[in-house]
Amino acid sequence: MKKTKAFAARALIVGAAMAITGSALAQELSFWSWRQEDVQAYNEMIAEFEKTHPDIKVTFTAHEAKSYNTILTTALAGGEGPDIMHTRSYGSLETIAKPGYLEPLDGKVDLSLISPTSLRGTTLRADGHVYAVPFATQTILVYYNKDIFDANGITPPATWDEFKAAADKLKAAGITPLANGTKDGWTVEVMSGAFMPNFYGESFFDEVTSGSTDFEDPRYVGALEKMLELKDYLPAGYQAVDYATMKQLFMAGQAAMFVGGSWEINGFKDAGINFDIMPGPAAEPGGVRMVADFLDGGYGVNAASPNKEAALEFIRFTATKQFGQMLTDKLGNVSTIAGVTSSDPMLSKVIAFHEHETPYIMLVAFRFKKPTGSTLLQNGLQELYAGTKTPAEVAKEVSDGIKAAE
Repeated sequence: MKKTKAFAARALIVGAAMAITGSALAQELSFWSWRQEDVQAYNEMIAEFEKTHPDIKVTFTAHEAKSYNTILTTALAGGEGPDIMHTRSYGSLETIAKPGYLEPLDGKVDLSLISPTSLRGTTLRADGHVYAVPFATQTILVYYNKDIFDANGITPPATWDEFKAAADKLKAAGITPLANGTKDGWTVEVMSGAFMPNFYGESFFDEVTSGSTDFEDPRYVGALEKMLELKDYLPAGYQAVDYATMKQLFMAGQAAMFVGGSWEINGFKDAGINFDIMPGPAAEPGGVRMVADFLDGGYGVNAASPNKEAALEFIRFTATKQFGQMLTDKLGNVSTIAGVTSSDPMLSKVIAFHEHETPYIMLVAFRFKKPTGSTLLQNGLQELYAGTKTPAEVAKEVSDGIKAAE
């Protein structure tokens, strides 16, 4: 009898211990983001993870985009914050990786399906470690109105000379060739991202970032000279044309082309425009047509998370082809994961363009110090189109500014 009671007591203790252990395994992870428009899609992707990880529950919280960086860094600096977080890229990533708020992922997450170009955006330059799994890229494109092209017998141009010939034909027909204006500096930088790489070439990025050349390099000056050739194809009063007006000109069919990012695709679809996309034209027949792209952000783990191993398990999931395919299908983004495809013809084209990708130069490499490369280039391009600076003068100001940046 005593043995039976003793056995029962031990069984209760073991059972209680198992219950406690089981409870501890049911870890709850918080996931912060700025992607308010993507809440449903992320909850669906999280649900797929939880099917194979029933002992981990992930709660996705989206904050207001403009205040997200402040909210996140304030929480992390106080030793708190989420277990998992959406990080921004390049310089913004460094503000939270450098103080030690992010867990390094090297050797803990399989990053083999992600290109070095994408990983550059989540790598801390100071130590070379990767601190987030890249999630999507944005690509600089030339959009064109198919109805306008067809009505004027224009075939999408492949080379610079063909592009200018098409623009001349449109202008002769009373149609504004390019919707882009110069009032908002960032949109002029975007325009440079579509056209300039095919003139300064594939090797320039590595050379200028390594210090073996600078922005006064004849290749870069020559690319700025080509940008100036677009001046006659911009809208009337282009110096007063801002981003919203640019989009309206294109959506209303008042301009035949629009230079922008892949983030515009869904908006133009919703507007009901019959449009297509192409890379910037090649410098000469048979030349490579590169597209400039940049990393939109990543997924990181809080170094102070009490649930670090569970958080890393979720981050491993974000580096899989399964997750990348869901992200592309549900959000219409170009995943950074190799092998992901899309049934959307437009997105499939963007993915194919990445065969000849080049970094969106100022954002990727020169936004870490002030003045940033983007600020210098944007100001320079506005002055170029205003006629107050030559291409050589813009190149010198950009080069000198970057060298003096702190």
